Amino acid sequence: MTEAVKKNGINFGVILGVIFVLCYVAMYSIDLKYFVNMWLGIGIIFLGLIVGIISVVKAKVAQNGFISFKQAFTTFFITLAIGLAISTVFNIILLNFIDPAAKDVIRQHLIDITIHFGEKYNAPVEQLKQQVESIKNTDSYSVFNMIKSYFFILVLYIIIGLIVAAAFKKTPTHEQ
Repeated sequence: MTEAVKKNGINFGVILGVIFVLCYVAMYSIDLKYFVNMWLGIGIIFLGLIVGIISVVKAKVAQNGFISFKQAFTTFFITLAIGLAISTVFNIILLNFIDPAAKDVIRQHLIDITIHFGEKYNAPVEQLKQQVESIKNTDSYSVFNMIKSYFFILVLYIIIGLIVAAAFKKTPTHEQ
C-alpha cells in the first residue's frame, strides 16, 4: 500500500466521519424523525460515495495520475470504513448512553411512517399489525444492531467500491 493510498484513505475517512457526525447532530437537534427519513438516509449514503470517490481521485493525482485497481479500492474502502466507524460509534454513544429515550421517539416515528405507507398503499391490516409489532419488539439502535448495520452498509460500499476502483484504475503503459 502506497503512502498516498493510506494517507488519503485515513484523512478522507476522518473527514467523512466528521461530516456524518455533523449530519446526525443536526438530525438529532432539529427533529428525531429525520433518523427514519428514507430520502435523507439515501442522501447520506450518496455523501459517503462522493467522499469515497474524491479520496480515490486525490490518491490517483498524488501518484501522477496512475492508480491500480487494488490501490483505488483500498483507498475507497479505508475512507468508508473509517467514516462509518466514526459515525457508528457516535450514534451508539448518543442513542445508548447520552439519550436512550431518543430511541423510543425514533421507533414511534418509524411506526407512524409504517402505518402511513401501509394505509396509503392498502396493505392488509394483519400484515401492518405484524410490521408494527416487529418494530416495537426490535431495538434497531442497540449496540449489537448498530454494529450489524455498520457491516451491512460496509458491504454495500464494498460493492460500490469495486465499481469505483474499476472506473478509476489507470496503470502506466510501457511508453509512460
